[in-house]
Amino acid sequence: MQGLFLHREKFVGMEEMATKKILILGKHQYMVDNIQSILEKGGFSVVGYAAVEQVLEEYQSETLDMIVFTGAVSPSDESDLIQWKNEKFPAAMIFEHHGGPATVLEEVQAKFSAQ
Repeated sequence: MQGLFLHREKFVGMEEMATKKILILGKHQYMVDNIQSILEKGGFSVVGYAAVEQVLEEYQSETLDMIVFTGAVSPSDESDLIQWKNEKFPAAMIFEHHGGPATVLEEVQAKFSAQ
């Protein structure tokens, strides 16, 4: 039986969410690690970085479904990453997470469900 959860009166299969690849960029590594752990437990494939230069040099996946910005990412870093995304992964979504980590999983799931 497929694992299901209810969100906004809609069933979404866990396998569907597991295929989603998410990249996190945050100012502080501990924030990135915390959100990465939460999203991985939710079934997502996640990589996290605290510097945009790391993303540009190290991200090797052929797919990307979402970029999550967390913390106080500098406007220039955000702009550089959006430009990179637009060139390599134009269909990837962008989500800016503000606030504590308690709601990030639900917010990301909602963003994918609304797609």
